[in-house]
Amino acid sequence: RVIPFFSCGAKLPILTAIAGAIVYQLGISNAELITLGMYLLGIVVAICTVILMRSTTMRGEVPPFIMELPAYHAPRFQSLMVHLWDKLKHYVKKAFTIILVSTILVWFLSHFSWSWQYLEDEQMNLSILANLGMLIQPIFTPLGFGSQLQTYGWIFAVAAINGLIAKENVISTFGTIATCLALTLPTGEFAEGVPEAIAMANATGITVPAMISFIAFNMLTIPCFAACATAKAELPKGKFKWTLLFWLATSYTVSMMIYLIGSWWWTCFIFAALIAVAIVGIVIWNKKHPVKEQDVAETVSEALAEAAATEERK
Repeated sequence: RVIPFFSCGAKLPILTAIAGAIVYQLGISNAELITLGMYLLGIVVAICTVILMRSTTMRGEVPPFIMELPAYHAPRFQSLMVHLWDKLKHYVKKAFTIILVSTILVWFLSHFSWSWQYLEDEQMNLSILANLGMLIQPIFTPLGFGSQLQTYGWIFAVAAINGLIAKENVISTFGTIATCLALTLPTGEFAEGVPEAIAMANATGITVPAMISFIAFNMLTIPCFAACATAKAELPKGKFKWTLLFWLATSYTVSMMIYLIGSWWWTCFIFAALIAVAIVGIVIWNKKHPVKEQDVAETVSEALAEAAATEERK
């Protein structure tokens, strides 16, 4: 449940693009520090959520994890090529299905109205995509990229929702809309996606705390469809929907804290008080509802028996 909090390669373009836009607006360098900070944020959130779950929903003794280690051999060229082909095939399939279809859909919805009339680029605010974005835009207001933004503020809301399908869609959404709107892109040497992110920031008037909040939301929220499918297969029956809500709630809360504290520093005392109250409440609840001792020896014997049965089947 906490693995998606660790940044993967698909999230890197979001980090580099938004971090580049932040340092461009502030006129500073070292965008790498922002990227590193977001990586560390994911690690800290993962550790905190594990501590929270161990104190609430997953209390008690932890059953031992027994896994048979495979025999270690020097890597073979054929095995490396098979592994490389598997990864390449997965990426190509993802790029030519989910990402491509999403990009085409964004372009289509941004150029047609509800009456299916084709719209010019300057009429994009009348498009289906703009209307849908404006509809969900208030949801992200506490995160800084909602109703408080200017004319094209709905773009960040659309990009965030589109990123739930595949994280690569976030920057591709910026690129598609920036091209359609013919926004002025900064000149110079930038990493991929940075000019589009800068253009979106200039067009919407988004603040630096809101951009950091936008990064955090995409880093911590529901991962791509492929990761969700894997999680659904691994989690016990009935737990997947609660895991999705857990990811959404965590990303929303952390992003809101980042934006509010970054915009009004004194709100950190409010969040500190709320966290303290929550900790006290959990401690009191655990004392009133102690966990019954588990028979660890029986759990170990069952695990050993299962491992032995697996070995016999091999």
